Amino acid sequence: MTQFNPFAMIDQEGSPEAFKDLFFRYYPSFYSFSQSLAHDKVSAQNLTIEALAILWMKRTDLIGDVNNRAFLYNVIRDNALAYLKHLQRMPDTGPYKPERYMDPSLPESILREIKDYVAREM
Repeated sequence: MTQFNPFAMIDQEGSPEAFKDLFFRYYPSFYSFSQSLAHDKVSAQNLTIEALAILWMKRTDLIGDVNNRAFLYNVIRDNALAYLKHLQRMPDTGPYKPERYMDPSLPESILREIKDYVAREM
């Protein structure tokens, strides 16, 4: 089975549909990974969404031999560990809050579809 490469099907600017395909392909498995680290549904959602957003926003810098799955695992792991360390010092912090959000250039319809999907998964 060949690895899904969202960059092979988009131009340098990236299409909103390509991001949607990327999101729906990777979200379920990476949400599970985030959940195993954070042990909190909201934090797991935020960690996963942020990692996918980072991958998308850095797509032009990462074109080539980048293993998308490894990149996502590393971003989620690093952010989850930083969050857990912070949580040890300040237990009342609440769920993980992402530093980066979705690309604002994405159409509202796709953002709404993603938001609805994530809400259903709760």
